[in-house]
Amino acid sequence: MHNIKLLTQIIKMTRENRYIIEILFENNDRKKNLFNGNVPYFGSPSFTDAFVINTDKITIEANRSAIIQLEGIFYNHFSSIYNQIIKALLFYYASTRKFAKIKSLLITRTRSRQILAEKQFKDEEFSQVLTNSFKLNYTIDPVRLCELFKETPKGITILISVSYLLSANSALNENDKFEKLWKGFNKLFAQIGNYENDFNCLRKLKQFIVDNPGILPLSSNKVHGINTKRLRNSIRWRAMLLDFYDTERKTGGLKDFILRYNDKRIMEILLETKYGFREDFLRRHGFFTQVDNHIKHSIASNIINDDEIVTLLTGKYMYFVRNKTFHGEKIDFSFKLSVNNDVNKEQNELKFLNSILEPYLIDLINASHIYP
Repeated sequence: MHNIKLLTQIIKMTRENRYIIEILFENNDRKKNLFNGNVPYFGSPSFTDAFVINTDKITIEANRSAIIQLEGIFYNHFSSIYNQIIKALLFYYASTRKFAKIKSLLITRTRSRQILAEKQFKDEEFSQVLTNSFKLNYTIDPVRLCELFKETPKGITILISVSYLLSANSALNENDKFEKLWKGFNKLFAQIGNYENDFNCLRKLKQFIVDNPGILPLSSNKVHGINTKRLRNSIRWRAMLLDFYDTERKTGGLKDFILRYNDKRIMEILLETKYGFREDFLRRHGFFTQVDNHIKHSIASNIINDDEIVTLLTGKYMYFVRNKTFHGEKIDFSFKLSVNNDVNKEQNELKFLNSILEPYLIDLINASHIYP
């Protein structure tokens, strides 16, 4: 016991450099405390920093053994203090859900209660992180949001996902927004799917949602009013289905895909498209009767499953869009002649997809306490 106490004292002595970070915001809202507690940092799981996050100010108190050059603190992305500042800012903006300009940023190093170094950063010496157009329309559960403070695989996943979510809501075109939302989504489904390949992770995510009904209140509500006609006209069903099931040898995969869904709207579209444009394949392989019965039973039973619409659009169709776009299979979206995005079909499609993917990310973050 004596040795443990002595070791603790020695460790404390080696961390006598005390850094105080103060970030002030231009925020006219009534002062409110958003978080007050100790936050672990990378490289030292046994130690924590003291965070106080208010609507008008962030204060971080950190003890370190090293003497850190304050002038270059924002240029060392491996610095534990830099990463603590990023954590605090992400939590702040995800909590307030709107832009507040950083008015000033002050970092002080003290030792034995004496100020040894101090740096007041001017506007041109740091980025505002987000633009003044930033606005988050959905609320992340404050308890789940606190997960981003933890130095655990799940905590790092939430941290990264939130960073893309916030960036996606800061004056971007629909293509760039989709890219950022997808990256945030990718991190989440990789965590839930135990970092297998994308296809298996998305399958595991769908099963996770089936096993936990009711965890998609925001995204399911977003698709609840979509009827069959709008669902069919909002995305390119033919392109998606013929891409995934492009040869006859994949007919078994098409059959399994159809049988995994029951929602009436999906079934009606499959029926209208002659069983996913592959009726002949299904007949030749002996799957037609099973598929036909399943589709017609779901339609007759008037089955409405909004979660299925969400998972089909995100895990199936958006995965298709992502592959075509990110793997360079299509001409870049910015190379176009139309000046009005409202008449650009691809931008309208992405706007529709983004309107579902964003609340889906929030739903998945809010369900982080039940991740497998």
